[in-house]
Amino acid sequence: MLANLLLATVFDVVTFLVHAGGLILLTQIIAYLLARSWLDGSRAGKVVALAVLALGMFVLVCVELALWAAGMVAVGAFANFDTAFYFSASAFATIGFTDVAPSPEWRLLAAMEGIAGFLIMGWSAAYLVTSGIRFGPFERDKHF
Repeated sequence: MLANLLLATVFDVVTFLVHAGGLILLTQIIAYLLARSWLDGSRAGKVVALAVLALGMFVLVCVELALWAAGMVAVGAFANFDTAFYFSASAFATIGFTDVAPSPEWRLLAAMEGIAGFLIMGWSAAYLVTSGIRFGPFERDKHF
């Protein structure tokens, strides 16, 4: 149990660092795009920028899933990367499909992945909404 918790702590810290770095990079990319004349600050340009941001966040989460999956394979929780990635996507998004499971000694680590994913998904949703208001097509108190 202690090994699961320690390893989950390492995976969590790495995941949060990757996510923070990724969001910083995406913010810089969006600022760069919005400064280009071809987007010209129009509503359509802002929608394009927000779509790029959403796609970038999807890629970022896939990188994080790959890190968890690689870690799960490395400790022997799964025999191959494909199954580990599928499981990680299910756990990270807190879907919880039951068709695959890690080896019994690593189930607590898998549960901790779900908690990390829950926090990352909430962070991502808040970031996307804030970005949509800050530089995207939405204005505070006008759309909902």
